[in-house]
Amino acid sequence: MLILPLPSAPDWRRPPWVTLGIITLCCFIYLFLQLSDEPIEDKAYSLYYSQELDQLELPRYLEHLSQTGKSAKVEELKSHKAGDHFTLLSMQADEDFMRRLHNDEIVKRDEPRWADWKKQRAAFEDILAQSFTDRFILKPANPTWYSLLMHMFMHGSIDHLLGNMIVLFIVGYTVEAALGGWRYLAFYLLAGLGATSADLVLSSDSFIGSLGASGAIAGVMAMFVVIYGMRKIRFFYYVIFYMGTLQASALLMLLVWLGKELLQKAMNPGSNINYYAHFCGLLAGTLLATLFRWQRGWQTADHVIAEENSTERRKQQAQAEKLLAQLQFEPAARLLAKLAQANPGDHQLLTDFFQTAKMQADTGLRQCACHLILRQNPGAALTAEAWQQLLELKAPLPQLSTSDWMRLAVSWIDAGLLHPAETLLSMLIRKASHHVGLSAQLYRLGHGFQRAGNTEGALSCWRTLIRQYPDSPEARLVRKPQ
Repeated sequence: MLILPLPSAPDWRRPPWVTLGIITLCCFIYLFLQLSDEPIEDKAYSLYYSQELDQLELPRYLEHLSQTGKSAKVEELKSHKAGDHFTLLSMQADEDFMRRLHNDEIVKRDEPRWADWKKQRAAFEDILAQSFTDRFILKPANPTWYSLLMHMFMHGSIDHLLGNMIVLFIVGYTVEAALGGWRYLAFYLLAGLGATSADLVLSSDSFIGSLGASGAIAGVMAMFVVIYGMRKIRFFYYVIFYMGTLQASALLMLLVWLGKELLQKAMNPGSNINYYAHFCGLLAGTLLATLFRWQRGWQTADHVIAEENSTERRKQQAQAEKLLAQLQFEPAARLLAKLAQANPGDHQLLTDFFQTAKMQADTGLRQCACHLILRQNPGAALTAEAWQQLLELKAPLPQLSTSDWMRLAVSWIDAGLLHPAETLLSMLIRKASHHVGLSAQLYRLGHGFQRAGNTEGALSCWRTLIRQYPDSPEARLVRKPQ
């Protein structure tokens, strides 16, 4: 069973650098540090069993456990198959037993096989020491500060890695935008540490390793729904062979996730998937995100992101004004270009960018400003000027629909900007002569020229009208005596 939120697409003007960094780090660790571990470990285990070290050491390990009051552990180890290395892995991670083994308290010097055993044990450990995973995997009975940190960036297989990284990206970029990069990284690490609490408490005598980013990612998923509160969000779900999407309250889905992890643990008690880590990761993420919202007066992610965007915009505008005051027009224009692209509804910002770009020798900046103006249509005068600039530069025009171009032509005719309207209508006649409304606008343009006292301009429009659209109502009107 899988349930994933489907947030909006990421804003690549503000890339989720921390999320991308975590993904890159996890991929690097698995592909370049862990991928070669399996053949190394297979070689080590093959040597171990071929030299019959298991017959010498493993029975004594079970005896050691019995003598130290861990009979339940003995029964658990005996229940596993001989070929799954479970007892060997447990023994290797048992710090107390391995200390006694290396001090010759388990296999004693006076035993006939001691010298051969010592060499074989050293050879086995030399091979195993080459395994990155064996060094840094988290062992609940013997946790170290580096394994607590490193295990959440390690994975057991390529499928494990890909599944986790896809989920992390889907929810991570939204959470990072809401929290900010450094806070998001801190919360990710804290959620990963919180996810280990189940292993450290419930499996404190276990030497079987745990690894994977899923606990920390479960925390990120919880952060996602908490910062959205009761807002309804679209979720993707997959159950056996059935999949689909649904709209549900974000916080309601948190309860579903928590219940799902406990249910799956109850239904799959022997599974290698650490459902308790997922559950504790969800709880840790919930607490962290709740604290974050409480500190901000219970604002949702939308308010937080909007507030941060507004603050960042004010800073950038102040920087642009400072550059203009210092007569540094080019860097000011580049900064205003970014602001205008990030805030498409702000016509004043767009005008400032255009006026600054016009002073630059860099035609690329002027072209960018003209394209933005024609796309956003902040007013007839500005769009007409941008159109004329592009024609003078002989630069490519923005990819607008014919309807958008028509709206610009209509606005110019209405504003009395007849010459730009004439060139635009000429372009449309060449490229989309059958578009509805062209005949009407030619008629209106002719009357505009007539009112302005430009008889030649009016006659030119009407001649084009009669030639291109002879059967139109407007052409019939023009043919009648005036």
